[in-house]
Amino acid sequence: MELNNIETVTGSILRDVTQDILEGAGLGILRGPAGIGKSFALDLITEELEALGAMVVRITVSPATGGSISSFTRAVLAQYRIETGSTADGVEAMAELLRGYPFRDIGPQTVFIVDEAQELKPAVLETIRSLWDRGDQARLGDASTPAFGCVLVGNEMFMGKGGNLRVASFRPLMSRVTHNVQLPRPNKKEVAALATSLFPTQSDLIEELKELGAATGNLRTLATAARRSRQSAKDEPVNLALLRQIIRMMMGAK
Repeated sequence: MELNNIETVTGSILRDVTQDILEGAGLGILRGPAGIGKSFALDLITEELEALGAMVVRITVSPATGGSISSFTRAVLAQYRIETGSTADGVEAMAELLRGYPFRDIGPQTVFIVDEAQELKPAVLETIRSLWDRGDQARLGDASTPAFGCVLVGNEMFMGKGGNLRVASFRPLMSRVTHNVQLPRPNKKEVAALATSLFPTQSDLIEELKELGAATGNLRTLATAARRSRQSAKDEPVNLALLRQIIRMMMGAK
């Protein structure tokens, strides 16, 4: 998504909450509609925290990796070329990977960021809870023991097996949560900023994208409409008729 140089409320909330969780080894659940820039913001936040010396372990969950403990741990550990022989060994390897010391002057602070967390099944959520619980001594004042912060970010709804929309549930974690945040849809200023960045010299296209943003509450839709319009125009400039045609096709209009 083309959100470079556009500061969104969602991005600001994610940045502030992730920093707070990193420093306090907290556990946060942040939910919001699809297409509002959550993953893009996490990319920037990851870069910023790593530049400051933090250890950021991150995974984007799919239905396959979120469905079982072994699949989840393998997906996390594979990024670090860590192989294990059993599910139990995988959990222990994750515990070692996530070791941080947030309450002492030396040693890394660690945050575990899980994107698309609505895909996590209860068994995986319980594993995350058990790993996070190992840091309780540090949270109670023993700075010499390890702990990590955990940030789960996802959509409010997800597609169930039968094709029905279901509300994302994080019940196994709710008794541990330190930050429970509902992320907002983009406001008019953010929509206008993205529309302008996509077609900076074409006011008619900007206005059309602003209307699309107001109707959908979704930044990704604007970026997709602009990209598809440029692809269809090929070497010619995008015009209003073409953009409207692309939007109609995207929105299922006749």
